[in-house]
Amino acid sequence: MRKIKKPVFFIVLVCILAFAYLTYAGIHTYWGDTRKTYIKGVDEIRWGIDIQGGVNAIFEPNLDEGQSLDDITSDQMDAAKAIIEQRLVSLNITDSEVYADNTKKRIMVSFPWQAGEEDFDPEEAVSELGETAQLVFVKGTDAPTGPDDPNIVLTGEDVKKAEAGYHQDQTTGQQTFVVSLELESSGKQAFADATTELAGTGKISIWMLSGGYDNISETDCISAPNVNTPITDGSCEISGNFTYDEAKSLADKINAGALPFNLQTTSTNIISATMGEGAKNAMVLAGIIAFCFIAVYMIVIYRLPGFVASIALFGQAFGTLAFISGFFKAFESFTLTIPGIAGIILAIGMGVDANVITAERIKEELNNGKTLNGAIELGYKRAWSAVFDGNITVVFVAVILMGAFGPTDSLFGVLLKPLFMAFGASTAGTIYSLGYTLLIGILLNFFFGIFCSRLMLASLSKFKCFKKRSFYGGIDLEKIDKTEKKEKKNLQVVKNSKKFYGISCALFAVFIVLTFVIGLNVDIQFKGGTILTYSYEGTISSDEVKSSIGELVSDSFTVTLGENTATKKTTIKIQISSREGISDDAQNEIATKLKETFPDNSIELFESNDVSASNGLDFFLKCLVAVIFAMIVTIIYIGFRFRKIGGISAGVFSVVALAHDLIMVYGSFVICRFSIDANFMAVLLTILGYSINATIIIYDRIRENQRLYGKKVQLEELVNMSVTQTLGRSVHTTVTTIAAMAVVCIVCVINNVSSIMSFSFPLIIGMLAGVYSSNCIAPTLWVRWRRHQEAVAATGTKNGKKGKTSQKSGRR
Repeated sequence: MRKIKKPVFFIVLVCILAFAYLTYAGIHTYWGDTRKTYIKGVDEIRWGIDIQGGVNAIFEPNLDEGQSLDDITSDQMDAAKAIIEQRLVSLNITDSEVYADNTKKRIMVSFPWQAGEEDFDPEEAVSELGETAQLVFVKGTDAPTGPDDPNIVLTGEDVKKAEAGYHQDQTTGQQTFVVSLELESSGKQAFADATTELAGTGKISIWMLSGGYDNISETDCISAPNVNTPITDGSCEISGNFTYDEAKSLADKINAGALPFNLQTTSTNIISATMGEGAKNAMVLAGIIAFCFIAVYMIVIYRLPGFVASIALFGQAFGTLAFISGFFKAFESFTLTIPGIAGIILAIGMGVDANVITAERIKEELNNGKTLNGAIELGYKRAWSAVFDGNITVVFVAVILMGAFGPTDSLFGVLLKPLFMAFGASTAGTIYSLGYTLLIGILLNFFFGIFCSRLMLASLSKFKCFKKRSFYGGIDLEKIDKTEKKEKKNLQVVKNSKKFYGISCALFAVFIVLTFVIGLNVDIQFKGGTILTYSYEGTISSDEVKSSIGELVSDSFTVTLGENTATKKTTIKIQISSREGISDDAQNEIATKLKETFPDNSIELFESNDVSASNGLDFFLKCLVAVIFAMIVTIIYIGFRFRKIGGISAGVFSVVALAHDLIMVYGSFVICRFSIDANFMAVLLTILGYSINATIIIYDRIRENQRLYGKKVQLEELVNMSVTQTLGRSVHTTVTTIAAMAVVCIVCVINNVSSIMSFSFPLIIGMLAGVYSSNCIAPTLWVRWRRHQEAVAATGTKNGKKGKTSQKSGRR
């Protein structure tokens, strides 16, 4: 601390401000109308379909001569759907909708790329998704004649992993981009035999068959390298004058696998935001207002540490945006979705929490008579363990989410493959986005919230004008001895624990009854249903359409406006949740109602598709496995870190509190009739990361107080004292985080983006439940368990002594 000088504050501040400006503006050069980007700015962030809209396409099989739609099975349709999902996530398009109509053999895809984006052609992007991308290695340079060609050495199925990289020529030093391949055991020997045969005399050509074996062209040959030496280790490279983007695209296609049949695009539409017009501006405005509220609140409550915390949070927020926009060349740009925004808010909440814990510790040390420098040093030192434990458990959750729902060839996907391999290459971009923003935000919190804030606060404390102890929440030294320290009355949480359990159990019972009485409002993603598309003329709002057909549709439904790129006609897409699909009569009623409501808009049915659930039982089970695994990891970690206060039992009851919070979130969806969709799972997983942090803070204080007081204080009073001491932290962190979500709700409702309520309101309920369970459920259950263990041990000891006495009596 003494080595930190006065100028450090200004150096850190300037660095944060410069970084924020570069993140916002980026670096570009212009030559006429041509813009070259060196560093991407926030205007290049790709927003999700829900916020900005995107592209909707319909794929149908491109059948060979003699084939019919009946030849394509439901399993092949499901495989094609899974591969398209994998390709989208591999491109970091983490917000998409992919549905399969097994009756008409169609696949409907929506993803958030706008026609106005620089260097983006929606039709080209759509066509890339539908390519079979079948990789074939062939002896010689002649095109393969068919799948049974004896010259075929390998196919894509023999490739274990593909990765874009670069090769440097040892002589010239020139770098070229290549695709590195790692072969499966099924392909190693065949490739070794072929390269041994052709070493020094021949070539192996590499073909990417985009149109199958019947439509091979010379352009399908992407490389034809000479075989110089035998390759027996199962590793090789594909070279072909690639750019990095071309090499990465090829690697992504190989990793995703070949489609079971070639697809052709029959319809492409530009669609509006599913949350409504102005959603993006409303979210940005809400974010600015929420941040300003948090900054003012922190400064008012914690004064100078609050001011420093606000600067650190500012840096953390822009750091997260930098990782999303593609600011850093090593990290691809990411799609920012509603769950992704939740991840940012949660990470900022954790950042607030770290600064609150530290500020409270500094205030405690000052009021205990420490010098200013000593209080700042001890404050950060004693806050570190709680901050580290709380943040690292959230990192575990984020890693599990990214491994479970991201690309299977990613670092975390490979790491967790043994756990999730039973679910195949299933992905969920919105949840992957949540995991990504959460992970990045937490890691940045360690840098900005701990390292940078400590440097800035220690530096400011060197200025004479900032040496006043009251600036840090403390009492002046001369007043400490004169001030009578009133003994703070501890909250009696243990004494009232049965009341808490009773309230929670009563709510659980209500949720169960309502589930059976009014049922769940399950979205098309989980239930399947019908997608109706109408063309129209003139102007219609999505809210008017919802009001018009609301009486006719009892299930969950969404309305999206768009424009067909081929016909240039504006369209209405209505997605209706229903297990059996919507009958022809019901469809006719909807069409009639729309024509009656909008007689001057020439509404006509464009197409109708009955689709299966995009997120079915497998998706739910995968979420369940991810949650259970995260809970097990949490129990093990808490058991290790808090082994001095019961270890595993502390971890188990922290997980019980988590389960309590998840049930409360579920209850809010039931009561408010919100749709059970992918966002529902995202809310549950967000609360999984948020709630555990509050419990860990209390455990950390219990551990510290036990070390200070030992057996001088009863276990019940020890817990009451610890909860009371950390209550301020709980209140301030909860107020700031919930206020941020409340601002998002209010601003979006004012701007007619009311659908955000189905995400943000349950999140608020989950956060409130998290504070309640962390203070009233987890620690009180832990006390009861410890008392139970002591009673069992005492009974065993007593019975053991009686047994010995009886034996002695018998011998006599």
